[in-house]
Amino acid sequence: MTSPSHTKLALLSLRVSLFLLMIVWAYLKIAAPVSYAGDGAERAGIFAGFYGVSIGQNIVLAIGYLQIAFLLAYLAGLFKTITVGGVLLMNIATLIVSMPKILNPFEQPNLLFLASVPILGASLAHFLMRKDDTLLSLGK
Repeated sequence: MTSPSHTKLALLSLRVSLFLLMIVWAYLKIAAPVSYAGDGAERAGIFAGFYGVSIGQNIVLAIGYLQIAFLLAYLAGLFKTITVGGVLLMNIATLIVSMPKILNPFEQPNLLFLASVPILGASLAHFLMRKDDTLLSLGK
């Protein structure tokens, strides 16, 4: 039987590990916006390639900064329904747009896209148990 302290520690572990993954994803939008926006000439960015939308580098930067602020609130345990739900929605979107690569994991480098499946599971588990996530949390 799992004790409440083990559950709280497990939920903190989920929150911190998902934050670490997603903060890098957000930071890359700031560090290398051309990767997401494309170079405007011959190379399409991630947003065009996966989401089917072409956006400029300034919009990519704004998205990156907003994601970082959002993820810091998530890490702090604030507004749990919104932040934990937002992380879940971001991971659902990633899984959906990556589905062609996930369904063909043996073609290089598609195997890494398969990692979005357990990440989605971790995000869903965290969302379902968000009210129990109180260890080192500023929110209720």
